[in-house]
Amino acid sequence: MNPAQRCPLCGQGNACALAEGAADIQACWCFAARIDPAALERLTPEQRDQACLCPACAGVRDASERGEQD
Repeated sequence: MNPAQRCPLCGQGNACALAEGAADIQACWCFAARIDPAALERLTPEQRDQACLCPACAGVRDASERGEQD
C-alpha cells in the first residue's frame, strides 16, 4: 500500500478514492462526510496535505453507526 493510501493518524487504509486511482475525486467518501475538526487538529504540520484520514479517524464512522445524519 502506498503512503497516500494510509491514514496519517492510525496507519490503516484510508479508502481515499483519489489515492486508489479514481479519476474523479468526488467519488471519494469524504465528499459526502462532515470531518470532525478535532481530528484535523491532531495532525502535525508534516502530516497535513500528505494523505487523507480514514473514516474512523475523521470521526465519520462513529456518527454513521449511531444513525446520525450529516
